[in-house]
Amino acid sequence: SKLKEEQMKSQQRIREKQKKVQELKQAVNTIKLSAQTAVEDSERIFTELISSMEKKRSEVTELIRAQEKAELSRAERLLEQLEQEIADLQRSLTELEQLSHTHDHIQFLQALASGHRSPLIRPDFQTSSISVHQHHSFDGVRNSLSDLKKRLEEFCEEEFNKIPPHAAAVQTCLPLEPKSREEFLKYFCYLTLDPNTAHRNLILSEKNRAVMRSERKQWYSDHPERFDSLCQVLSKESVCGRCYWEVEWSGGVSISVSYKDMSRKGR
Repeated sequence: SKLKEEQMKSQQRIREKQKKVQELKQAVNTIKLSAQTAVEDSERIFTELISSMEKKRSEVTELIRAQEKAELSRAERLLEQLEQEIADLQRSLTELEQLSHTHDHIQFLQALASGHRSPLIRPDFQTSSISVHQHHSFDGVRNSLSDLKKRLEEFCEEEFNKIPPHAAAVQTCLPLEPKSREEFLKYFCYLTLDPNTAHRNLILSEKNRAVMRSERKQWYSDHPERFDSLCQVLSKESVCGRCYWEVEWSGGVSISVSYKDMSRKGR
């Protein structure tokens, strides 16, 4: 009947709407997960960048202090030399003053001949060869750092402008499930292994793209994210949404997707 037909159409529309609701909820969850992953990645990258800049700042400070120490040492040596020569001059001046009051001209001439010569005419006194820079400048370092700061700001501005200001619009119609390898490759993710998480019985190679188990423990540095019980290693890149990767292996292996905050210590 006409009534039953309308009921069936209404039920069909309800099912379609309910399906759209589920798809939209899935899209919302994907957006939240993607945004959270992007925030964590950006925080990690900026933290690494700040750490790198702090290291360079310490290196520049040490360089400036080393230059300062060298210049101060040179200035102190020159100061000691000048003070010694001033003392010699004053002593010679006193001796000449005493000789000038003697009435024995023969003694005066003998004293001069015996070595009472003014330091002003001594060959080892070369005041003109001493160069004193009262305004020693580190402008070279300052100018280099200012230029670096300017170029870094320009680079950051250029790169930040490449970041899209808005997230991709929510698509209520999700793509069809991939079936062939070609379709899966559209969601291919390039993954590398994080050496800071690798168990000490695991050896990473091929630029952290391959891992092999070893009976001998490796001398890895202590790290809070390292597995200390199970022979496991995490990828360095986080994944969200639809992702695809391929793995080649021999022997026994387990591959899974896990949360970043999974337990690393103990069983």
